[in-house]
Amino acid sequence: MKSPIPIFDCHGHLGSHPDFPALKYSAEEMIEVMDLLNIEALAITSTLACYSDCPRGNAEVAAVVKRYPQRFRGYVTVNPNPEGEALRELERWNYFHQPPLIKFHPDLHKYPVNGPKYRPVWDYANQTRAVVLVHTWDSDPNCGPLMFAPIGREFPHARILLGHSGVTMRGYEQSFETAKAAPNTYLDITGSQSHRTIIETAVARVGAERVLFGSDLPYLEAAMSLGRVLSARISDADKEQILRKNFLRLIEED
Repeated sequence: MKSPIPIFDCHGHLGSHPDFPALKYSAEEMIEVMDLLNIEALAITSTLACYSDCPRGNAEVAAVVKRYPQRFRGYVTVNPNPEGEALRELERWNYFHQPPLIKFHPDLHKYPVNGPKYRPVWDYANQTRAVVLVHTWDSDPNCGPLMFAPIGREFPHARILLGHSGVTMRGYEQSFETAKAAPNTYLDITGSQSHRTIIETAVARVGAERVLFGSDLPYLEAAMSLGRVLSARISDADKEQILRKNFLRLIEED
């Protein structure tokens, strides 16, 4: 299934993943999949950075973005635990994109997203109007969706993407609640669980302009996520917003 709308995908990865050991797609192989589905551009974060090594992982992203600047956008992944490293990484790679694209993975970095070590990065994101993609999971003590309502209100100029929208049905409900409470939070539909009519529900609850397409390439099947949007009982204009316009608006390339 090829999208009739060129897609700007807000959520992808680079590198191998311990949960998906057989999947070690190169950038070139990912582009082949992107071409099949009409994904014009994919915003990527380094899996190595998400797990342990942000400096080396972000360098991997830099190399891919340099080779294929039209096809990939790069998130700078930050870990709050090594003192001062997060801001150093943001300054080192600040040419990736303006406004900055920042990735948090509080679950793997074992630190709560509202903890004091994240505050300097939230301040940076607020000052630069950064787009911040954060892994979320239903009720997780480090990154449950409900944790983001007070963060969104305190840092109103940061644009916060609730990665996976909490994944489970309860996680989506929590994400809806947060999106209503903080207008600078957005739903990212990337996820390993597919809930019946969830796209229609998200559009009805928070508005199509607050829902973004993400594939999780190469770890999840991008065609599945695309099919959920194209088969949803929403207008073609809403589908275009989800698949393309919303992310472009946030990263100010449209």
